[in-house]
Amino acid sequence: MKVSYLGPKGSFSEIALLNYFDNNAEPIPLASIADVFESIENNKTDHGIIPIENSIEGSINNTHDLLINSNLVITGEIELLINQCLLSKGNTIDNIKVLYAHPQSLGQCQNYIRSNLISAEVLPVISNSEGAKMITNSEEGCIGSEKLSADYNLNILDSSIQDFSDNITRFIIIGTQTAEKSGEDKTSIIVSPPDSQDSGSLFKVLKSFADYDVNLSRIESRPSKKGKWSYVFFIDLEGHCDDKNILESFNSLNQQNIEIKILGSYPIAE
Repeated sequence: MKVSYLGPKGSFSEIALLNYFDNNAEPIPLASIADVFESIENNKTDHGIIPIENSIEGSINNTHDLLINSNLVITGEIELLINQCLLSKGNTIDNIKVLYAHPQSLGQCQNYIRSNLISAEVLPVISNSEGAKMITNSEEGCIGSEKLSADYNLNILDSSIQDFSDNITRFIIIGTQTAEKSGEDKTSIIVSPPDSQDSGSLFKVLKSFADYDVNLSRIESRPSKKGKWSYVFFIDLEGHCDDKNILESFNSLNQQNIEIKILGSYPIAE
């Protein structure tokens, strides 16, 4: 089984993949989250694993936007405690003049950077692993996992540099096959009201779930990209899409011409 992820080797996505699939998968590193989607759609990999939200920095917008137009389904999830490290070929923070990191990691470590790397030029990169690959001398550093130090022969200058200790990223597993019902499931959907600017449009969505005792664990809006100030809502529900109360709530939404896209029902992360 081939599983694609945002690489290169050593990324937190790879760590999440290894934790979720154990030794039952061949990891395939790719250059972007969009490439992960395409690899599954083109039958080059069986599954993909991608970040969707972080407890400090919030949602990964790119992932959400790709889910809007994709026919792939979410088949699972895993939560990973993120320990951000400062890495370099050198041995001291004082020598760091250039810092590479993914924008999410920069956001997670902004207080540390302001306090300890005041004069460093900060350069965002597509992944922390890509930043590690770019380091050529002791005046360059990157933010990333402990695994990166071994994969790219770098020294750990400091660890746990994230602003909050409970720094957790949730990753989703995507594929083409619907997950089996487990009894402890979550359902992710996208809801598209006919006019998200209409007074009470969000209330109508929420009421349809409240009327049938469907608990929402997460709701977030994203631009629909179909018109100015037009939005869709990403919603996580407790339960499986085959559960009676969820089916009844979906029927209520359909009767109001509110479009629903089911992204998948899958076991809740432990």
